[in-house]
Amino acid sequence: MFITDLVRRGKSIGAVPTMGALHAGHAELIRRAAIENDVAIVTVYPNKIQFKPGVNYDFNLEEDIAFALRAGASAVISSNDTEMFPSGYRTFVSQGDYQIRLDGPHGFLKEAVTGCIRWICYTRPTRSYFGLKDIGQALLVRRAVADLLLDCEVRLVPTVRSKNGVPISSRLRRFNHSELDELSCLYTALNHLRKEIARGASCVKDLIESARSLITLRQFELEFLRIVGADSFEDQDKIELPFIIIGAVRAHGLRVFDNIFVPDRATLLDGPPDVWVDLPER
Repeated sequence: MFITDLVRRGKSIGAVPTMGALHAGHAELIRRAAIENDVAIVTVYPNKIQFKPGVNYDFNLEEDIAFALRAGASAVISSNDTEMFPSGYRTFVSQGDYQIRLDGPHGFLKEAVTGCIRWICYTRPTRSYFGLKDIGQALLVRRAVADLLLDCEVRLVPTVRSKNGVPISSRLRRFNHSELDELSCLYTALNHLRKEIARGASCVKDLIESARSLITLRQFELEFLRIVGADSFEDQDKIELPFIIIGAVRAHGLRVFDNIFVPDRATLLDGPPDVWVDLPER
């Protein structure tokens, strides 16, 4: 087996689990995995357990394979529902109620973390790469790896954003430039909160109220704007490091999230080390 042989020969493996529909955000994960390891493995599988029944995830495997190889992948591994979650499958990664603290009761963080842990067990990586755009998944996978004593380093990779501030995301690939420009006000509000906190503001209620005034949506609806502890995912009353500034907008029947992860004072003062790219051509 390919992976067994890599491990036997002592090769370091960088794994990038994806659901397909690869984009510039995935390219940054793959690029770092290729630089920091002997072999970079990309997995492509739309994790069926984190979708509502009847939802089909739109991706093209051949295009994703070509994209991953151009970005620096050594190999691409794909799977299907029968292999990943056969009849009778019943083991999930449980982390109490943490999975609903960030996204609410209709989120699927538990299922997302379970899928990621299965891929880590399969690919046996030295390092596995997760983007901070999906902050809840990234931090809960890191916690699960530590709790389960898995021999893998979880690498958190900065968010890749278009130059108007909107994070690159597969769920936004059908949005036009006008819609993306409108969504950019969410990042503006999040970054405003970071700057105000850096200046010394600490009352979360007042901070959120000031940031809401910066969000002007015509086609979409703001669901929430929150500041939560990075360890607990619980809302903060007074600012304490580390924390996450997070917001969600409902657009075209989708929940669109954005966040700024503030793990330390340097990030608070200077901002996160996001990667900035041009908007994709339409």
